[in-house]
Amino acid sequence: MLLGAIALLEASLASAAPDLSSCGAKEFERYIGAPVEALKRVRQGDVRYVCAGCAMTMDYNAGRLTVIYDPKTERIKRLDCN
Repeated sequence: MLLGAIALLEASLASAAPDLSSCGAKEFERYIGAPVEALKRVRQGDVRYVCAGCAMTMDYNAGRLTVIYDPKTERIKRLDCN
C-alpha cells in the first residue's frame, strides 16, 4: 500500500513539472543559482524578471520566459514559461 502511494505521488509530481520548452527556458537552466545579471546579458526577447515573493501579473504567455530570483542575493531561483 505504501509503495502504491509513493508511485502515485511520483506520477503526480512528474505531471506537475512545468514545460520549459515553449519559451526556451530549458537551455538556460544552467543559470539557476547564478546572478540574474548573467542571464540578462545573454537572453534577449520576451523575458520578465520577478523577485520571489513579489507581485506579478497572471497573464499567461507560454512563449515568455519568467525568471524568478531571490531579492536579497539577486540569484536566479527558478525559470518558467508563462
